Amino acid sequence: MADKLRLSPEGIAQCVKACDELRDGLDELLSRVAELTQLPAPKDLVSAQQLMQGFVQKAQGGPASVYQRLVQFREVAIAMRKNFETGGEGFAETEARFAQVLGDVGKGMDA
Repeated sequence: MADKLRLSPEGIAQCVKACDELRDGLDELLSRVAELTQLPAPKDLVSAQQLMQGFVQKAQGGPASVYQRLVQFREVAIAMRKNFETGGEGFAETEARFAQVLGDVGKGMDA
């Protein structure tokens, strides 16, 4: 395997566009996750309040939350875009980082 990935200018433009679209989609998802955690829980039903707290915790409650995972994916998309803009140099490093983020997705999500 070659140490460096070389792309045509058209290939670079397509990859940069795909990264931009991924970033924009993740931005939209981040906004939606934030909105969902603002929904009111029924005040007269304790179990519903507890359930809502649990969902909010999984959505935005820490390093294994959905929100933080989306932030990590967004950071990788931005790094991939930068690497594609330079003609693909450094792509292998970013690909390894993305694989690590994907591997971490399942960790802590069962809690």
